[in-house]
Amino acid sequence: MELDGDREMHMETHRALDELGKFSLHMKVDFGKGTPAEKAVSFVEDLLLRTTDSCLNHGADMVGHVKALMMVDEASTVVFSLIHQRMGVNITKRVNSNVIESAEVIVHVIVHGLWDPDVRELALEVLDEVANEHDVRFDIIKGYKGLRKSAAPP
Repeated sequence: MELDGDREMHMETHRALDELGKFSLHMKVDFGKGTPAEKAVSFVEDLLLRTTDSCLNHGADMVGHVKALMMVDEASTVVFSLIHQRMGVNITKRVNSNVIESAEVIVHVIVHGLWDPDVRELALEVLDEVANEHDVRFDIIKGYKGLRKSAAPP
């Protein structure tokens, strides 16, 4: 049986050797009253594309995967998956309304050639930019320690 310290060291060694930068966050997104579903979907699609572009422009040499899950309610979800920039984002929608005012969104980013802190920093910078441009607010529910809450305008 491994001791906690041994397991931590093993995981750190494994992560250092795989050369993959990983970042994940779970957030609540407020799109605004009466927001068309397509506008909400567009926000997440833009977030994934631009996060991936930013990672590739800052040293990543390959996309592992960049994915998101938008949970609108128990019966409405949207799944986003990006494995290569030229292929675009694959979007699978199960939405029961033409309006999405708020949702929970989980984002996973895995790229090769950057370290975790770099991926985290780039993803959060892009999140701030995209939220401002799409005029949406977000509150991070779970992620790395020290994450701030919404950067979008009130």
